Amino acid sequence: MGETVLGFWQSPDLSSQAAALPYASLAVKSEGNEALMVMAHSAGERGRDTFWQAGDYATLHLRDGIPMSTMGFERTLLGRWIDGEPGSDHYLVHAHWQDAAGQEYQDVATASLTCETAQSMDLPLTVLALERCVERLEWQGGTRSRGELWREPVSLRIWGGDMALWPDGQRVTWQVARPWWSVEPPAPKTSD
Repeated sequence: MGETVLGFWQSPDLSSQAAALPYASLAVKSEGNEALMVMAHSAGERGRDTFWQAGDYATLHLRDGIPMSTMGFERTLLGRWIDGEPGSDHYLVHAHWQDAAGQEYQDVATASLTCETAQSMDLPLTVLALERCVERLEWQGGTRSRGELWREPVSLRIWGGDMALWPDGQRVTWQVARPWWSVEPPAPKTSD
């Protein structure tokens, strides 16, 4: 994601931007840039694939709330997918990416996920009780990485995360600002 990712969203207050828009949105940080990305499209069973765009058309594709691919970033995630039983805390992660010169790479990791008890977390437009889950990956190429996901304890819906998209790769941090799924309206944030 280059410096132009901010597009016309150049205000440092992404929460205010998200509140002003009636569209599903994500607050995203990567490679020193921040952006409010708006959902451009959803597809798949129950809308499990969502596509988000920033002002410069940089695109983040989420599958089940987790990054699946990117376009318009300095390096491109061509695909990242999980191989394992749904809800399992042990699985494989496959990553396929391309560097700035166009060279492609692939790796596979053995992953484990451990989650803590839910606690309050500030999101751009609300505060929710979410589980902090740590994903530990051991890549076949010898690298280890660690990421975090924040999920709703009952539905297991992902509300945010922070992870390297591939071994020693760029990190992406994201939080749902305005959800795209049907939920009870979140209680508005209050100032203390």
